[in-house]
Amino acid sequence: WNNISDTGAASLADSMKINTTLTQLRLRDNNIGAAGAASLAEAMKVNTALTQLDLSMNNIGDAGAASLADSIKVNTTLTVQL
Repeated sequence: WNNISDTGAASLADSMKINTTLTQLRLRDNNIGAAGAASLAEAMKVNTALTQLDLSMNNIGDAGAASLADSIKVNTTLTVQL
């Protein structure tokens, strides 16, 4: 895949905060860790367009999963695939 890592995930997260049209984002196997997952989670708290996020085959760990879980409490339109 693209190996965007945490830095790339943070850049995408910044865009997700203002994007109103993207509904699916597949980031499978991109070397995203807990920090990248946390960035995406923060964006998902304000993004209501995204309905599917695929983070499978990344190493987000317990901390990244916890960040995503917190964002799903706020964002009711999203399903996350880990």
